[in-house]
This record gives sequence, C-alpha cells and structure tokens, in this order.
Amino acid sequence: MINLRFFGTGGIGSARVKNKLSKDYRRFSTLLIDEKIIIDPSEDIFEFVESFMLSGMLDEVSDVFITHSHLDHFSISAIEKLAERKTVRVYASEALGDELTDLCNVEYVKITPLALQKIEKYSILPLPANHKTDIQDEIPLNFLIECDAKTIFYALDGTFIDAAAWQILKEVKLDVAILDLGAGISDYSPACAFHNNLKMACAVRDVFMSAGTASDSTKFILSHLPSGKKNPMHDALCEAVSDTPFKVAYDGYFLGV
Repeated sequence: MINLRFFGTGGIGSARVKNKLSKDYRRFSTLLIDEKIIIDPSEDIFEFVESFMLSGMLDEVSDVFITHSHLDHFSISAIEKLAERKTVRVYASEALGDELTDLCNVEYVKITPLALQKIEKYSILPLPANHKTDIQDEIPLNFLIECDAKTIFYALDGTFIDAAAWQILKEVKLDVAILDLGAGISDYSPACAFHNNLKMACAVRDVFMSAGTASDSTKFILSHLPSGKKNPMHDALCEAVSDTPFKVAYDGYFLGV
C-alpha cells in the first residue's frame, strides 16, 4: 500500500477563500508519499498540517523531489524548514544545484531525465515534461514512482506527453495517473502550450488506454487546478468531469493504492 496525500492542488494565481478547510482553498501543488517522500513542497505545507491538525506528519520526511524552478513548485524556505532538525536529501536538476548545495542539513542530489533513483523500497524515474521555464537548458520533470508492485505517474506541470517520456510510459502499467489541469476546463487557449485543459487530459487518458499503459482499474486524478474569481470552484470542476473517469483532487485529498 502506498499512501498519497495532496497537501496542495493549485498553482500561481490561485485564490484563497476564507475557509482554509474548504475544497476551494488551493495551496501550491504538493504531494506527500507515505509521510517520507514529498514532491514540490511549498511554505503552504506548514499551514496545511496546522489547519488539518496533522501535527508531526512532516517529521519523517527525508527525501524531497523538485519538478522545476517555477515559484509554485520550488521553495528554498520550505526546504530549509524541513531540514531544521534533520538532514533531508533534495533531488533536483542541475539548474537548481547552486541554490541547494550550501543549505544547512540538505544533501543535494542531481537528477536527470531517465536516470532512476532508488530510495529504500521506492523507485523514482524522472521523465521529461512538456513544460518550459526561464532557466536556459532546464528540463522540467514528471515522475514515475514504483513501490510495492504499484506504479504512479505524477505529471505536474506539463501538457500532453513528452515524446521521450512516452517511450517509457508505453511499456508500463499504471495504477494511478495524476495529471495537470492548469489550463482548466475551457477550450484550447495559449495556456495549453504549458498545461493541460480537460480535453487534453482526456486525450492523455485515451492514449494510455489504447496503449495498455492504463486500464479500467487505473485511477486518474486531476491536480494543479485553476481557481479564483474567474475560474470554476471545486464543485463546478467535479461537474465538468462527471462524465469522465477523472477525480478532482483537493487540498487534503487522500488516496491509498
């Protein structure tokens, strides 16, 4: 059993409603795996554990994976807080190495696409994402995570499927696919150059299903969601996907695989 807990499901520009326990309150996208591995921790995670009365949930985090340098995915201050009382390993691309190398209690591990990382019973394979940053030569990453005969694809940020990543993905069987919905449920727009909208997320699922990468038992989760006055709230997003197999994640969403 792998336990996945979504500490955040939003991105830059997300609105914060008054009720921090509301499904409409979206912190920056962060995933905690078995209370040990965390992907893209932000300062929001500390408020999250306080608001949800989960004191101590971050105490055993020992390994941090960073997808890329955008501010809603990479927080030096959050990493420093996680490393206040223990050493943590931070896995990130060379583009972020200079910012991580000299941090107290932080062991920086350079990762590159398609170079497998082994952490106890976990195998984590960085895959290139269809995404872009302002750092020259930085390759944003998605992650393929295997543990206890379960396989999870974590794809935030990015749009559709990178060609090199597909050469790996077409050979695996996914139990869970967590996909970006940063471009929302509206029709195609310039945002779709960097994020999925609902039609593109559905196309990803169709490709996975046709190749056998996914099956009817695969759980498809949407995260990195738009919110705010001009964007649909959680119930509207759920209504929009009601005719699809997708589930809409929210801050506090928990999934055992």
